[in-house]
Amino acid sequence: MEIWVYKYRAEAEEKAVQLQLALQSEQERSHSTAMAPTVFGQASYPKEHLAPAHKLRKPMVEKLRRDRINTSIEQLKSLLGPEFLRQQPDSKQEKADILEMAVSYLRVWQQQKQKASLTSGLIPGGDGYSRCVQEAVSFLSHCEVQTQAHRRLLSHFESLQASSHSPCTLSPPGSPLHQVISSKGVSQTSSALWRPW
Repeated sequence: MEIWVYKYRAEAEEKAVQLQLALQSEQERSHSTAMAPTVFGQASYPKEHLAPAHKLRKPMVEKLRRDRINTSIEQLKSLLGPEFLRQQPDSKQEKADILEMAVSYLRVWQQQKQKASLTSGLIPGGDGYSRCVQEAVSFLSHCEVQTQAHRRLLSHFESLQASSHSPCTLSPPGSPLHQVISSKGVSQTSSALWRPW
């Protein structure tokens, strides 16, 4: 046993001496060329001295990665808690079960969202679009000068309002904007011009 320890101790001391000699030769070369650039690379150091740092760092990085995964799975578990109780009330939830449940929940939620947008018949931002059409109709109906392009534009906007599945009345019922939109039989040129000031 002592021979084995002595043999490896001697090898370690020999490597340390080689490393010191390599460092000294590098220092001598850098002092001999005052302004010449020197490159200290892995070629001057044996690979055995670089490997332990990598081997020590790898498990720490892996542990941090696993901790992040576990934390995220726990957050999913807490967010989907009621869903888990409905489907698996008395079972221990594994990580794979939690991830599968989250994926299925998100798929159902996405399908419901798509169905809601299809049934409402509105494009995204439809309320803003409807409000813009209402404002344009109100403005165009109060203009005194009416050209043919003006009339075509007004009839186009009115047809857009009539074709919408759910007419959006954002103005209060007593406001002039609501009166202009709701009264289609009233002549548009005879109404007084409403101004906010």
